[in-house]
Amino acid sequence: MKRLMTVLFLIATFMFVSSGTVLAESSIPDLTGKWTTNSYGHHHEQKGFIFNSEADGKWLIKEQRGRFFYGERSYVKKQFNNLKATEGFSGVISRDGKRLYVVDHDEDILIGDILSDGSIEFIIMNDGDKNHHSRISLIEIERVK
Repeated sequence: MKRLMTVLFLIATFMFVSSGTVLAESSIPDLTGKWTTNSYGHHHEQKGFIFNSEADGKWLIKEQRGRFFYGERSYVKKQFNNLKATEGFSGVISRDGKRLYVVDHDEDILIGDILSDGSIEFIIMNDGDKNHHSRISLIEIERVK
């Protein structure tokens, strides 16, 4: 009888610990897939304030493993040279699943919040382009349905 109670206690403990792990992992959102930019604005040291209501950036999160992910984004630099830019990026999701920390493989650092509607708002910081002009941006992306 004592042995049976020990086995049942161990099984119950295992189930309790396992359920906590599942709940912790389920708070991490799956970000893989296509996203699109729906708003963009920034302040550039030399060019001032720029707002683009027709920001048509494309984001693709190619793979996610747990809290880590990577992908690429492409957009047209309409205010500067009208050329298409494609940049890779890598990121991590916060432990609570609500914040993102991303570096693009070129020059930007992005800190984002996952909003209640599932969209993501990023603050993009850049300490200087090739001419050492800094800028800070605010961009919102949403999942392509």
